[in-house]
Amino acid sequence: MKEKLSNNLKLKIIAVLFATALWMISININDPYQSKDYTVMVQLQNLNVMTAAGKFVEVADHSDQITVRVRGNRSVMDSFNVTNIIATADLKELDENNQVPIRLSTVRTSGDKIESMSASEEFITVKVEDILRVQKIIEIETKNRAAEGYVLGEVSTEQNALNVSGPESVVKEVSKAVVSLDLAGAKDDVSMLLPIELYDDEGKRIVDTRLTTSINQVQCIAVILGTKEVPVTLVPKGIEARGYGYIGKMLQEPETVLVAGKNTVFNNLKEIKVEGALDLTGARENVTATIDLKEYLPDTIIFADKNFNGEIKATAIVEKEVAIEYPYPVEDILVENIPAEYEAEIAAENRVFPLSLIGFQSAIEEMDETAIRVKADIALYMEEEGLSELTDGTYEISGIIQLPEGVWINEDTVVPIKITSKK
Repeated sequence: MKEKLSNNLKLKIIAVLFATALWMISININDPYQSKDYTVMVQLQNLNVMTAAGKFVEVADHSDQITVRVRGNRSVMDSFNVTNIIATADLKELDENNQVPIRLSTVRTSGDKIESMSASEEFITVKVEDILRVQKIIEIETKNRAAEGYVLGEVSTEQNALNVSGPESVVKEVSKAVVSLDLAGAKDDVSMLLPIELYDDEGKRIVDTRLTTSINQVQCIAVILGTKEVPVTLVPKGIEARGYGYIGKMLQEPETVLVAGKNTVFNNLKEIKVEGALDLTGARENVTATIDLKEYLPDTIIFADKNFNGEIKATAIVEKEVAIEYPYPVEDILVENIPAEYEAEIAAENRVFPLSLIGFQSAIEEMDETAIRVKADIALYMEEEGLSELTDGTYEISGIIQLPEGVWINEDTVVPIKITSKK
C-alpha cells in the first residue's frame, strides 16, 4: 500500500497543486475579491471613567473620522456596508501624547469572510482638560417700559442661581447668566418662563455644546407699580441763637419726588414729612444738610426714578432779627364798635402813631406797608374790662395790630381814645 502511495509522488503533488490553483482560479472568476473604502466615526470607550476622574475629553482635529478599506469576496462585499464596521478607541490606552490606538472589528458573522480591514489612521488625538464647575447668580435684564404711569418694582426668579460645568477653558469664559424680561406696556405683574443665556465679559453670548447647565429656563416674576408725585415737607428742630430766627423758608432740591407702590399706604400718601433732620440749635446763619429720604419713606413704597438715590439737599434760611420804629398815620387807625350813645376820637398829639416792630431782616426790608393795620375795638375793651357803660374821658385801649408775615409787634401798643357822651 505504501508503495502505491509513494509511486509517482512528485506527479501527485503537482496534480494537487494544479487542482488547487484551478479551484482558486475558478473561485476568483466566479466570486472575485473586491476592496471598498468607508468613512467611519471612531467610538470612544470608557469616556465615563475620564469624566468620573474630573477630566473632559474631546477629539482633536476631527481625528475620529477615518477611512476604512475592506477587502472581501464580491458575494460578501455586495451586502456589506458601513454599519458593519466597528471602530473604537479605548481611553484606557491613552498615551502621553494624548493619542489612543484605533481598533477595528466587524459585526458580520464568521461565515461572511472578510479578508482584511485597514484604517487610514492608527490613532486618534484627543484634548484633555479638567472639568470646572461654577455657580452663577441668575441676573434679570428688562427691556421696554411698563405702561405710562407705571414702573417696575421688584423682580425675582423662582431659582436664583444655576450650576455651569464643562472644560475649564470654556467655563472660565462664562461671566454671567441672564434672563431677558419684556415689560412692554405692562400695567399688572408679569410672570414668564424664560430661557437662561450665558455671556462673557464683553457681553457676547456663549453657545457651546460642551457646557452643561443645571437648568435651562426659569420662572421670572416682575412686580408692576403705580406712580405719583408727592411733595417733601421739612420741619427743622432746635432753637436759634438769641436775636436770630428761622424765617420759615426752606430751599430744597428736589421739592417733590416721584414714588411708586400698589397698596392702601401708597393711595393715602400725600407727602413725605421729614421732622428734625435739620438742627437749628444756636444757628446764626443758614443751616444746610443732605437728607436721605429712604429713612422717611413708608414701607412698601419706593422711588419711581431708578436714577434717584433718595437724597435731597435742603437749606433752612436763618436771619438776624431787626427792631424798628414804624410811624403809622393816626388817621389810618380804625376805631370800631363804638356804643351808639358815645362818640370816640383818637387822643394823639402827633399825626403819627409809633409802632415798635421786630422781624427778620428780609421781612423788614421787603415789608408791604399796605398790609399794616391798626384798630381799636371799644366793645371788646368794655367786655374785657367788665364795663356796661362808659364815662367821658380818655381810655388806653390795646391796639389790634395786623402785620405782614415775618414781622411782629415788639411791645404792647395802646391807643388813647377820648370818649364823649352824646347827651
